Amino acid sequence: MKITMSRVAIVKVENEDVEGAVRKAIKLLGGLEQFVTGITEILLKPNLLIALESKETSDKIRTDPRVLDALSKMLIEIGKNVVIGDSSAAGHDGGTREAIKHSGYLEIAEKYDAVEVRSLEINGPMKIDVQGKKLREVNIARDVINAQAIINVPKMKTHSMTLYTGAIKNLYGTITGGDKTRIHSLGASIQGFSQCLVDLFVFEKPKIKLNVMDAIIAMEGMGPGASGKAVNMNLVLASDDTVALDAVAFWLMGHDPKKVPATRYAAEQGLGEMDIEKIIILGERIEDHQRKFRLPRTAKLATIPFQRFTNITLRTPKYKSGCTACRNCERACPEKVIKVIINKKDVPKPTIDYSGCISCFTCIEICPEACYTHQFRNLQKILIVVGSILALLSILIPLLVIYL
Repeated sequence: MKITMSRVAIVKVENEDVEGAVRKAIKLLGGLEQFVTGITEILLKPNLLIALESKETSDKIRTDPRVLDALSKMLIEIGKNVVIGDSSAAGHDGGTREAIKHSGYLEIAEKYDAVEVRSLEINGPMKIDVQGKKLREVNIARDVINAQAIINVPKMKTHSMTLYTGAIKNLYGTITGGDKTRIHSLGASIQGFSQCLVDLFVFEKPKIKLNVMDAIIAMEGMGPGASGKAVNMNLVLASDDTVALDAVAFWLMGHDPKKVPATRYAAEQGLGEMDIEKIIILGERIEDHQRKFRLPRTAKLATIPFQRFTNITLRTPKYKSGCTACRNCERACPEKVIKVIINKKDVPKPTIDYSGCISCFTCIEICPEACYTHQFRNLQKILIVVGSILALLSILIPLLVIYL
């Protein structure tokens, strides 16, 4: 039996020619038609996240519309119809439609008759019995269930809970009907939530014919939302192996993909290749474009081996300033522990009930104004107590010396 090695194409975007880079990446894999033979309509699944009016912020967060435009054009050239669809992190149709309005995707549908841009919330969810290791059932968009094929079009970003968000994590946007919040609660930890992502991937994998990653403007730091920092990579990646694509992307970000639980679990379950030595790299060399991305501090400590210490080093979200009372955080919080209070001066301020907070950092991810940061809440408490004891001892010891 012939064993075929996984392939990942890496192409540099020259002179802002995104279409040329997308075409070259797919050509390196052998051409587009092989992936969609016998299929009349393809769902392009971008990373939309949230509604953002600032182009500078949008460019680092959502999948670049030029990548979707190029894929749409290529699919139309071979006689296919295209649906561009996602469900935003807001988790409801109004939030997704608002995100679409600001995404630049509607212009693609205006340009091509064979393209439709659609909120995956609009046709409702279907409850699916996935029977995964962690995720047993899930509400998946009816449009995804009915899709003949999916081309996954993720963005290269860090993630405050999962370390990294790429091709596997992008499938979370196919969950609708308010189930995103339930699964955050079900997962709770980076390990549990990552296994939920892999369970979802197992179910959707047969439909995913190709993955094309937007790594033109990537993100480091406290991603995947407005709090993250833009990194100009000027790359497009493509592969029909979702796991291999994520592994190569994380190497390009300067880190071992074994650090990412979702990538590691998927490879261990035989869903794709993670070992860089067993992946054929086409086009650009990894070492010519590799950068050392700053990882989210919130997620790094969650992977330490001594889990009994994580309650001490656990980071929790903390409101800074700048709230506009959009209430995205209040609606999206899986544990419903955030409440936006309007004070007597008509100034909004989110409050967090930390007794129920699971440190999923959905609030950081979804806030369009980057209003949240993080804190070592438990460690701070310990340091305050220790500091108080030391201060008391500094008073008592001299007194004891005098009297003794």
